[in-house]
Amino acid sequence: ENAAQDRLVVRNKTSFTVPLPLAYLNKVKAVPGVSEVSWANWFGGVYKDQRSFFPRFGVDPETYFKIYDEYQVAPADFQAFLADRKGCLVGEGLAEKYGFKVGDRIPIKGDIYPGEWDFTVRGIYHGRDKGTDRNTMFLQWRLINDTVPEVRKNLIGSFFLRVARRDQSSQVAQAIDALFANSADETRTESEKSFQLSFFSQISSVVTAVEVVSLVMLLILTLILANTMAMSTRERTSEYAVMRSLGFRPFHIVMLVLAEGFVVAAVGYALGAALSPALITGFTDWGQKQFGSFLRGTVLTADAMIFAGLAALLGGVVATVIPALRAGRLNIVEALRKVE
Repeated sequence: ENAAQDRLVVRNKTSFTVPLPLAYLNKVKAVPGVSEVSWANWFGGVYKDQRSFFPRFGVDPETYFKIYDEYQVAPADFQAFLADRKGCLVGEGLAEKYGFKVGDRIPIKGDIYPGEWDFTVRGIYHGRDKGTDRNTMFLQWRLINDTVPEVRKNLIGSFFLRVARRDQSSQVAQAIDALFANSADETRTESEKSFQLSFFSQISSVVTAVEVVSLVMLLILTLILANTMAMSTRERTSEYAVMRSLGFRPFHIVMLVLAEGFVVAAVGYALGAALSPALITGFTDWGQKQFGSFLRGTVLTADAMIFAGLAALLGGVVATVIPALRAGRLNIVEALRKVE
């Protein structure tokens, strides 16, 4: 809702996680209708632990804050930020949440940009508008660029630009994309709002895919348990027949088989609950080495554990219902004939 209509974002056509060469800058500047151009890189990293997450961007301060003029910082603090390559600006929301003050040091453990980073708060920015983001940390892009290997130098995440007239946005976007068509790094230029929506749509697609796969896995495991219980009851047909001949009613047999399925599901849940924290930690560590902070740590909450337990027990009961009913309907004479 707070996206500016006169701002455009230029990213790699493949994905916003694929960088663009900084060499595109002058060509983008030269496109008619472009008034200001800047760039930024997602820095990522970890502050304290995975739960202490907030966005961190490496920017070109001289140009970035001309385009995003809703981020307001005291002139003296801004000059201090410009003069300190290891300085940073933090939003007032972050300052309130973590108690940051001007002069404080913020240690960051890098992932996309490996290493132990140490930044000094040189200013706290405030939001000009009600919906302005106040929970981001900005640092110097040139510091990142000077410390990365040669193969990663002069690569940026996205260009951010402002057009002279809002009604020119569409024409400017088409002109920029046409400029880099059929190049090694084709671009996709879109409005700020479209860029944000595309980001959220990709994230939501990942979440939906995980939910669908999880549901399919749950159904498969339920079918496996049902097959196991069916085999178990067939193998013990004679035992159930003997129990019936001793006076056990069909209800008792049904409840016995259901209880067995319940216990099997409970044991499976217990093993899963015991192994999950280690598996999640291992997967997260691997994922962050591959993708950086785009893959955040997952915390196994009490609600998730309760839901998983209920799902496991319900699956155990559902998988056992048919074998249990068949065992309860056994004909004693027919069942005893199968005894070898």
